[in-house]
Amino acid sequence: MQLHSFSDATLLHSDLVAQIKHVLEQAITQRGYAYLVVSGGRTPVELFKLLAQTQIQWEKVTITLTDERCVGMEDKDRNERLVRNYLLQHEAKRAKFISLFDEHINITESIQNASNIIAALPTFDVVILGMGEDGHTASLFPCSKELTYGLDDNAEAVFLVTPQTASHQRVSLSKNRLLDSRIIFLHLIGPKKRSIFNQALAEYDPLSMPIRAFLNNQSTNMHVMYAP
Repeated sequence: MQLHSFSDATLLHSDLVAQIKHVLEQAITQRGYAYLVVSGGRTPVELFKLLAQTQIQWEKVTITLTDERCVGMEDKDRNERLVRNYLLQHEAKRAKFISLFDEHINITESIQNASNIIAALPTFDVVILGMGEDGHTASLFPCSKELTYGLDDNAEAVFLVTPQTASHQRVSLSKNRLLDSRIIFLHLIGPKKRSIFNQALAEYDPLSMPIRAFLNNQSTNMHVMYAP
C-alpha cells in the first residue's frame, strides 16, 4: 500500500486521471480491451467529470461499479445513474457499461445474472474504491450480516447486502473479486476521511472496518490518493 497526499483535490484528480489513463491504455495495447471499476457516492463526481473528457480508446473500455443500491434507475441514490450522468459523457460515452442491478426482474435472479457476468470477466485493470465513515468500502458494511460472506475467499462475485445503518438493500462485489485487479486506488477527500483511514491502519480486524481487508492485503497493488 502506498499513500499519495496532495495539497488539494484538483491536483489529486489530475494525477489520478493520468494514472488511470496510463493503465487502461497499457491494457488495451496488451490485450485489446480494458476494465474499469468505479464507486458511487459524492466523492468521485469531480473525478468522473475530468475522466469523461480524457482522450482514451473508450470503445475498448468496459466500466462497472463496486456496488449498487437496489433501487430504480430514476432514484437519486442509484449509483448507475451517477455514472451515466457524470462519467459516461463526452469522450467516455463510447465505453461499455455493465449494470449490477435490474429492477425489472426478481432480485435473486438479478443478482445471480450480475454475479455470472462479473465472475466471467478477466482481471480488472483499475478499481477505484471509496470509504465510508464506518470504514466500509463498496457495500461491505461492518453492520451487515453478510459481511463475513463478502470477505470470504469463496464468495460469489456479486452478492446481496442488507446494511443495518444505511438505506436500501445493496448488491456488492466481493472482496476477492475486487482484489483481482492490476491496481486499486482508494480515493479519499477531506480530513475526516484521513482520520478514519488512520484508524483503519491502527488495527487489523476487517469485520469492524472492512477497508482493512484491502489495506492489509500484501499482494495488492494499492494506492491511497488523499487530499484535504
